[in-house]
Amino acid sequence: MFFPPFLIPIVVGVVTQFLKIFFKSNRVTDPDHTRFDLLPQYGGMPSAHTAFATSLATLVSLTEGIYSNSFAIAICLMIFILDDALRLRVFLGRFGVAIRRLVRLLPEDDQKTMPHIEGRIGHRVSEVIVGAFVGIFLTIVLWIFDQRL
Repeated sequence: MFFPPFLIPIVVGVVTQFLKIFFKSNRVTDPDHTRFDLLPQYGGMPSAHTAFATSLATLVSLTEGIYSNSFAIAICLMIFILDDALRLRVFLGRFGVAIRRLVRLLPEDDQKTMPHIEGRIGHRVSEVIVGAFVGIFLTIVLWIFDQRL
């Protein structure tokens, strides 16, 4: 290998996060914000967390095989991350929506002092599926490229 294998999932995660620019472009309505301002936000298409986790599991399967202990650990980590993206963060997003509704009941001066709370920090199933496909595809491409160097 030309470069350390741990870099492949990191590259896949970063590339997937930047892909969100193209999917979220129609959601920018504030003239003071650009598509790049949406990059650090949670949620959206595709899921970078899922791409990272599937990339890690794919890389371990390619390098050590599916019967290795490392692959078992990578799969468990991937399941944990997918569960977080699909259930826990969706649940927390509902709290964000409720808090924003409560903030709107405050006097206007007090509303301005409150931080913005995102209402959607989880993922839809389609966003996780696309994130998984991106993670697997980019990992295989990068791994093949690295093998040829």
